[in-house]
Amino acid sequence: MIRSNYFEKSVSRETLVKISKYHGFLIENNRKMSLISKNSENIAIDRHYVDCAQLIKYLDKSDKTILDIGSGAGLPGIILDIIKKDYNLEFSTHLVEKSPKKVKFLNEANSFLDLDIKIHNCDVRMISKKNFTTLVSRAFKPMKEFLEIIIESNIDFKKIILMKGEKFLEEINEAKKYFEINCESHKSITNPSSKVFVIKGVSKI
Repeated sequence: MIRSNYFEKSVSRETLVKISKYHGFLIENNRKMSLISKNSENIAIDRHYVDCAQLIKYLDKSDKTILDIGSGAGLPGIILDIIKKDYNLEFSTHLVEKSPKKVKFLNEANSFLDLDIKIHNCDVRMISKKNFTTLVSRAFKPMKEFLEIIIESNIDFKKIILMKGEKFLEEINEAKKYFEINCESHKSITNPSSKVFVIKGVSKI
C-alpha cells in the first residue's frame, strides 16, 4: 500500500488500494517502456498521482465526459477515474494516445484495475468521437499548439483543464496573441511554480 497524507485524508481505503495497484503496475511496466521518468519513480505518488488528483476540485456533476489528451501512462485520466466515486462524480473517462505501446499499457491497466475507461489509439485530430464536456491534459503540448489542435480537431467542449509547469506565463502570453481565452488560473498544490488553467471559452482572434 502506498503512503500518502493527501490520499489518506481524501479517499476511501478501497480507492487507496486501487491507486496502489496502479502504482505497482506502472512501475513494473516502466522498466519495459518509458511511461514516466525513471528519476520520478521514487516520488511518483506526489509528483504524478497527487498532482493529477488535484484536478478533481475543478470538476462537478456537469462534467459528464472527460477526454484526457496525450494520456501517456494514464495521467491524469486514470487517477481521476479511480477517485471520482469519493467525490460523488459519475463522468465517463476517455483517453487518447497515439503510441501503440502506451495504448497497450493503458488497455492492460484498464483491465487490471477493473475500470471502464474508453481508450482511443490515434492522433487526437483523428478521434471519431467529437463531443466531450471536459478536456484535460498534462505535459502534452504548449498552450498555443494545444488550442490550435483542439480547434482543428472540431472537438466540442465546455471546459478545458490544463496543467502547466514553470513556463506557464510564457505559454499563456504566447497563446493570447492568437486566441481570446476565457480562463482562470490556480496554484498547483504540488509545485508552487506550476499552474492549473481552467478554460471556459476559446476563440481565434
